[in-house]
Amino acid sequence: MDYYAIYKASGQRDELAEMDWAANDPAAFQRLTPQEQSALVDWIRAVLAPAKTVFRRTSYGMKHDFEREPDGFYIYNGAFKGAMLAAGFDPVDASELNWCFRVKPSHPLCRWEQVQRRQLGRKWLVRDRWREKGYAVIETTARQRIMVHSRECWAERRPKVVVLRARSTAQVILDMGPAGCRLTRVAVAALLAVFEEYDPEGRRSVVMNGQSAVIRRVPVWKAEEVAVALVKIADGCRSRTITAADAPHDSVPVVDWPRAGLEVADDRSQDACPANTVTGE
Repeated sequence: MDYYAIYKASGQRDELAEMDWAANDPAAFQRLTPQEQSALVDWIRAVLAPAKTVFRRTSYGMKHDFEREPDGFYIYNGAFKGAMLAAGFDPVDASELNWCFRVKPSHPLCRWEQVQRRQLGRKWLVRDRWREKGYAVIETTARQRIMVHSRECWAERRPKVVVLRARSTAQVILDMGPAGCRLTRVAVAALLAVFEEYDPEGRRSVVMNGQSAVIRRVPVWKAEEVAVALVKIADGCRSRTITAADAPHDSVPVVDWPRAGLEVADDRSQDACPANTVTGE
């Protein structure tokens, strides 16, 4: 499609843009390397979702959002327009110099995220990198995001580590259920050591059934440190996993791990992950 002809036919004039049309031509996307094309399209699909209303940020503004990302790089406005076409998003009016689209952010920034990133505004596009970190930070009132994160963990069979953030305190949760394995005794001891630093009396933290753990009222500036520690502990217990269909409910060993003390009636090896295993009759 000759987008330059469409632009000229619209009667709009931008002499500076016309002098360097190559920078605004969607064909500039084809001049990127295959790796750059893949990275750009993947970012667009990760940060944008289809919508009925027109997104107020244009292609020119969104390209700057991509360039701010840690793995972003400089691109022309035309290259971003071509990437949007490759990602399956058509412009509202192709005759415009800077295209608009019917999209919305798939990960809108909360107020505290805007302050943290120094990006004040509701429409900044930022990729949600919780998979790289292993945990998600979500406001306690964002129930839909909490449910979506839980479904993603179950679909990808990974431990769910989430920080539920309030104004000044946070709750950090670890759930090994989505990963299909349980906590070893060594892992439980490590969890209790982490919790003891922020909850010496053990009134605001608990490890339940060797599968989940919760600590409440952690200062927000310390919550992600706790989450990082929980991710490391959980990753050490993923060597043995099974699907839920592989084990009937009555064969799943349930152990109540006490908050203080690790004496349990279980003679299995401490080095093996006590996953949900099928016991023969």
